[in-house]
Amino acid sequence: MSAACALLRKTVLPATRTTLSVGLPTSTIRQRIRLPPPTSWVSKFSKIQRMTLIATNQSIIDRLKADGVIPDVIDEFTPSVSIQAEFPSGKAIQLGNTLKKAATQDQPEVSIAIQGSSGSEDVRYTMCLTDPDAASRDNPKWAEFCHWLVTDIRPTSGPLELKTAKELLEYMGPAPPEKTGKHRYVLLLFKNGGVEPPKLDGRKKWGFEDHEPRVGARHYAKKYDLELVGANFFFCENEKQKA
Repeated sequence: MSAACALLRKTVLPATRTTLSVGLPTSTIRQRIRLPPPTSWVSKFSKIQRMTLIATNQSIIDRLKADGVIPDVIDEFTPSVSIQAEFPSGKAIQLGNTLKKAATQDQPEVSIAIQGSSGSEDVRYTMCLTDPDAASRDNPKWAEFCHWLVTDIRPTSGPLELKTAKELLEYMGPAPPEKTGKHRYVLLLFKNGGVEPPKLDGRKKWGFEDHEPRVGARHYAKKYDLELVGANFFFCENEKQKA
């Protein structure tokens, strides 16, 4: 018995008015103060975690729907990875916040938090930043416009190590034209499938020039077996909006 236990021969629990010997087995103490078994604590905690996760995922989906990212850019999905990004300017992407063009011109640091078992060492991810509002939201004749495309990203919670990944299209900061209002810039993370994603033939319409307006990430993902697992976005506009 340790020195601490030697001094505390007995423990009094005011809430139950029960006097217990310190040396009693844990199972006996649990019975006397009517504690539930540890498995029930774990079960309740896991249930709370699941409920919190469901609520968080629903809030993400609601935000994506509110600003038309669903259905303009992606279909409705169940997020399994939280994706965040912060620019060297210190400004972060926060599900629909508005950032100044000058604050977004340098490549951001991207971090992810993987839920459940999505972090298998064999899994690889593809990430992109796309503008569905080029040239404008009312006239998306160039949309989507791809600003960044990286594949073969290894799973790791926290900042992504992109030096070991394959950059298919280097980062290009937002450049919304004058008098075209706010553009949505959508950061997407996909889990790779059985097809290795290729480079694009161009940024406008992701190189799919023979398709309808707003062709881009969704079409590319379907063509190359990519599963959407995370999304975030921000707004940016040219400072010259009036004549």
